[in-house]
Amino acid sequence: MAWQPTPYTAPLLVAAVASFAFSVYAVGNRSRGGNPLLWSFVGVAGTAGVWSLAYAAQLSAASLETTLYFNRFVWLGTAGLAVAWPAFVLSYVDRTAWLGRRRFALFWLVPAAVVVAVWTVGVDPLFYLAPSLVDAGGYRVLDYAPTPALLGFVGYTYAVNLFTFAVLGYAAATRDGVFRRQAAILFVAGVAPLALGAAGIAGAIGPETGLVDFTPIAFSGTSALLAWVVFRYRLLDVSPIARDAVFANLSDGVVVCDAEGRVVDRNDPARSLFPDAELGVHADEAFADAPAVADAVADGAADDEFHVTVDGGGAPRFLTVDVHDITAPGAARSGTVLLFRDVTERETLQRRYRALIEKSPNVIAVCGDDGLLRYVSPSIERLLGHRTSEVEGRPVIDLVHPEDRREAQRAFERAFDGPEPESITHRIARADGSWRQFETVIERLFEDAREVVITATDVTEARRYEQRLQVLNRVLRHDLKNDTNVIGGYADLLRDHVDEEGQQYLDIIDRKVKTLTHLSDQAREIDVALHSDAGRTEIDLAALVDRLCDSLESSFPRATVTVTAPESAVVSADELLESAVRNVLENAVVHNDGDDPHVEASVVADGDRFRIDVADDGPGIPPVERAVFSEARETALEHASGLGLWLVHWIVTESGGDLEIDTREPTGTVVRMWLPRAASEND
Repeated sequence: MAWQPTPYTAPLLVAAVASFAFSVYAVGNRSRGGNPLLWSFVGVAGTAGVWSLAYAAQLSAASLETTLYFNRFVWLGTAGLAVAWPAFVLSYVDRTAWLGRRRFALFWLVPAAVVVAVWTVGVDPLFYLAPSLVDAGGYRVLDYAPTPALLGFVGYTYAVNLFTFAVLGYAAATRDGVFRRQAAILFVAGVAPLALGAAGIAGAIGPETGLVDFTPIAFSGTSALLAWVVFRYRLLDVSPIARDAVFANLSDGVVVCDAEGRVVDRNDPARSLFPDAELGVHADEAFADAPAVADAVADGAADDEFHVTVDGGGAPRFLTVDVHDITAPGAARSGTVLLFRDVTERETLQRRYRALIEKSPNVIAVCGDDGLLRYVSPSIERLLGHRTSEVEGRPVIDLVHPEDRREAQRAFERAFDGPEPESITHRIARADGSWRQFETVIERLFEDAREVVITATDVTEARRYEQRLQVLNRVLRHDLKNDTNVIGGYADLLRDHVDEEGQQYLDIIDRKVKTLTHLSDQAREIDVALHSDAGRTEIDLAALVDRLCDSLESSFPRATVTVTAPESAVVSADELLESAVRNVLENAVVHNDGDDPHVEASVVADGDRFRIDVADDGPGIPPVERAVFSEARETALEHASGLGLWLVHWIVTESGGDLEIDTREPTGTVVRMWLPRAASEND
């Protein structure tokens, strides 16, 4: 058998060796990647190797008979690649549904028919008309006239290739990161042989006589591209483009490292967290700010989770890291997947809640249905002198006063059985043996949990203060009034025993007795206002002011009272509002030192509220007393002349209104009270 040297033999042999080497490498690494992707890659590399080797033998053959013999093997590679290449592209983009028998028949039916025809009928005269060897400048190549069947098959292969290039081009344009680079390189590796083959057929390149197919020759160059995408961009080590749905679109950061610890893929959230995690960079460099992550990659701590803190542009960011090995059954670890979840908001909230609990003035505890304390806030040491380690694990009832334990135990049981919180007042033991009074709220931690959270507030001092106020209030309301009544009675008895000059002194006693009696009555009204459970109700201000002004004229005949009010002015106010309005009207007369006091009362609409104005022509309220009232405080040197204004202030405020006191020119005072309209007034 005679052979001839050609300038294309060496490149074809290089392409054949590279293609077969890729096939062997892929089969040896069959534990990586998905089976459709791997076996279709083996098919592409293997058929490309057959095509290149057979075409090298065809060009080197010196006789027509030998040339046509090896040409049959060329058709094996050509037809095989026409099936393997679309299978590889479809599996790469995860369109494996097309690889089923029925759909994929569109791709393999024609190439299979061509192979059968070539090996049974022969290429002459099926594809070649009058084949011969012609001189191409020192070597001879095959020359022929194409048949319609050949042109049809060439058109078919170009159509299939254009379809696959469109798929790869779309993948390269729409994806990012390592998979964009993979798709772009594969696109070039597929287009280059097709373009060179078309240029050879058109006569743009190659010898002037005869036909040389540059498609397999181009495999020698594209093999370098395949090597780049296989080894640099880990084509067979990481998931294909279809990972987009579960990888690139994740809100969590994901980084994939190979067995050597190099970064082979990462999504956008991971890139923002670790800017140094570029493709190909080792984990030690990629996670220099989080060495625990690099250690996890090196150690292969599979299915482990830990926390790291990274710099987030001036504020720390807290991350949880999930580590998962990439392994196949019976194979060694081939890589590591790192999942980074940003828990900054959750961690910040937890730290805030922890700080609030630890610095709380209350004792906060968690108790299980076994009655044992599972958590106690550090405030217990400040409030009761107990260390948390001494209390946690003990029965919660141990700290309760023996006389209060039965009631406390029942409250705990009700809290476990019902959805509503339970409130109790009881005594809790201090470390020194003394007892403190606490108001405690017990409620279930969660709906399904068999735990309750306990919030205990120390009310010992508040209860003592309340008791003192109650004693003082009783003295002011009861004892003072009784004593003033006794003084007034004896003063009346003295009127028949003193001369005319002494009557003026008895008048002074009588006025002071009335003042003290009035003070006692106001104290009673204030006590009712502060401790009453009365709610808000609808009150007609027009009718109320008109009625109180009539009563004022009856009680103080010397006063002149004028009223201006609409037919109706219904407000939503505290049920004790009548006491507040009556006090303002009475003060306007009682504190007026004129012989003919004038009082003007009016009710007017003011936006979504009604306003009561009470104006008098008396001496006015001194500025110092108005300041005391506006600042809501009493001192030893500054005090309000009576309790009336305090009563008015508290009732109006409780009604959701506002109070204002101004000086009236040239003399007098005007008191304004704003109260919200009732719902019926707004309809």
